[in-house]
Amino acid sequence: MSASYAQQKAPWVLGFLLLSQVLLMTFSARHPDSDQSVLRYWLIAVYTPFLKGGNWVISKAEGAVNDFAALRGARDENRVLRQRVEQLTEERDTARELSAQAAQMRAAYGVPAQPNYHKIAATVIARDASVWFRRLTIDRGTNDGVKMSMPVTTALGIVGRVVALGPNFAEVQLITDRHAGAGAMLQKTRDMGEIRGLDNGRCELKDIPSGRDVQVGDVVESTGLDGIYPKGLVIGTIDSVEDDPNAPWHRLIVKPEAPLDRVELVMVLLVEPRDLKAQESVK
Repeated sequence: MSASYAQQKAPWVLGFLLLSQVLLMTFSARHPDSDQSVLRYWLIAVYTPFLKGGNWVISKAEGAVNDFAALRGARDENRVLRQRVEQLTEERDTARELSAQAAQMRAAYGVPAQPNYHKIAATVIARDASVWFRRLTIDRGTNDGVKMSMPVTTALGIVGRVVALGPNFAEVQLITDRHAGAGAMLQKTRDMGEIRGLDNGRCELKDIPSGRDVQVGDVVESTGLDGIYPKGLVIGTIDSVEDDPNAPWHRLIVKPEAPLDRVELVMVLLVEPRDLKAQESVK
């Protein structure tokens, strides 16, 4: 009886041993398209759709929660934006009224209006941040009417001037270049001086007497007397005031208003020195 039982059990034992051998070989074998074992390869292949489905459900749940939170935040943001729009509308109306009054005063006293120079947009395509120069390359050149020394600006303020040209490009010397300069004045007091680059992202406003009241944040703009930049273009704001009791001049550090380190779009003012001279002769 025991021999008959052993004979009946033998095929099952043999099958178990063969299955174990196959599993061991599968586990140790490498898939030709992967460095993983064949077993791991197929397990991952089988479970991947389930993992993707689980991730999809989780992402949808997280998205719903985030959308709900964003909706609540959007309501608060919309309220703040409506208040800001009302404030800007009031400031716009005030600016229009002041502009109209200024136009009437210019007409009454025979003062010519500020000329509106033609300008073209340009894109920054390269930068040169070497030790000796601070320059940008833009995608406008002589084919577009650009000439040497034409000023380059943004809506915020002066970027620099054109110092090299090609048919379809121009190199712009930044206002912060140590070799750059411009006639400048304090917007508040109208005291005039000269802007010089410092090669560290800042400029220095020179020739302002130490007795003048200068505060951090005061706006500095162009005078129009250097033959390059028209009058009234914003250069930057006073970043620091360094006073020496024994010196006759302030040492005024100016932070350019235009983001020179990351500017991408600029405007080239198609103005030449003779245009600025003509403007001064009219005055």
